[in-house]
Amino acid sequence: MRLTLPSFAFLAAATLPFTARLTQAAPPQISGIYPGLAMFNNERECGTGAVVPWADRLWAITYAPHSPNGSSDKLYEITPDFQQIVRPESVGGTPANRMIHRESNQLFIGPYAIDAERKVRVIPPTVMFGRHTGNARHLTDPAGKIYYATMEEGIYEVDVKSLEVTELWADEAKKTTDRKADFPGYHGKGLYSTQGRLVYANNGDRDKKVLTDPTVPSGALVEWDGKADKWTLIRRNQFTEVTGPGGIYGNEHPEKDPIWTIGWDFRSLILQVLEEGKWHVYRLPKSSHSYDGAHGWNTEWPRIREIGEGDSLLMTMHGALWKFPKTFSSRNSAGIAPRSNYLKVIGDFALWKDRVVFGCDDTAHAEFLNKRKAKAKSPRRSPSRTSGSWSPNNWTTWVQSSDVVRCG
Repeated sequence: MRLTLPSFAFLAAATLPFTARLTQAAPPQISGIYPGLAMFNNERECGTGAVVPWADRLWAITYAPHSPNGSSDKLYEITPDFQQIVRPESVGGTPANRMIHRESNQLFIGPYAIDAERKVRVIPPTVMFGRHTGNARHLTDPAGKIYYATMEEGIYEVDVKSLEVTELWADEAKKTTDRKADFPGYHGKGLYSTQGRLVYANNGDRDKKVLTDPTVPSGALVEWDGKADKWTLIRRNQFTEVTGPGGIYGNEHPEKDPIWTIGWDFRSLILQVLEEGKWHVYRLPKSSHSYDGAHGWNTEWPRIREIGEGDSLLMTMHGALWKFPKTFSSRNSAGIAPRSNYLKVIGDFALWKDRVVFGCDDTAHAEFLNKRKAKAKSPRRSPSRTSGSWSPNNWTTWVQSSDVVRCG
């Protein structure tokens, strides 16, 4: 079986007149979708794990559903004239992690380290087992090491120069007696560090009830101080993105910069912010229930990222594009607003060549419990953006509640 991911969707940015961009030479595209940039694998699912502009290129990785030992997925390098290069260093897997390490001037994406000259080094799955889901700056040696996390709670530290790997917490899928994190939930997503703690999120559970009941306990948000022999549970709910003002680089002032994390339960979205050592909780409406499911499979992978709009970031969550202020805190919580709805699984997105690039997960043989034999792959037009604003669709939503919901 050969699966294809309908190629990148590009949302035109507002800094240049749209008509001016149409006159520039570019390969064929249909409503912002570039068929020539389609990506393939030979697995049961083909999703975009990450897209990152780096060293005058756009870099992308695809993932297979359950491949901690590697797969037919590739690392892609896309040139400014939209030529796609499949890197020979590719080892595949199920990666969705990415971080730019300032001190070493490297992009870490999946199991790859890419320097400013576009030299690619690889950490093979035999050395760092697992489905890589997140990176974070190191708590005690941020200049020399970074953290890697896997979807099954494996935590590694990697030397940015030698790429030497040290296992801190063994992946739950490994048959070993080594120390394991053993916190609730599974199906890991976000990882970030600040204020002396490493924060990890997952959005699923191994209880079989998650396949049919969206109200059962699932997912977890946890933290570790880098020294304790156990992780601390922050909240027993499904969480995805964990990030902060530093974005893909990590927080520049980790002694004070906040962490933001987005999740949900059957009632609503849940937004939490870590500020001055204390967690604050907010609830937001869902624009769609298509992304519900206590199994967590339908939320891969919500992000909060920079798209070149000054004080605003773009957040994707539960079928909505959100305006997210860079200054969000418990003291300055205004400014979060919906931009528009979508019906996609957006794996990652980034600003590149004055456009927003969306990499999606549009092909899965298992269909996430759906019964159709094939998934429709007709291109969906990206919402147009003019004069710096996107028009939200008609929003009708509510917070479902079976009892009193307390935030805080």
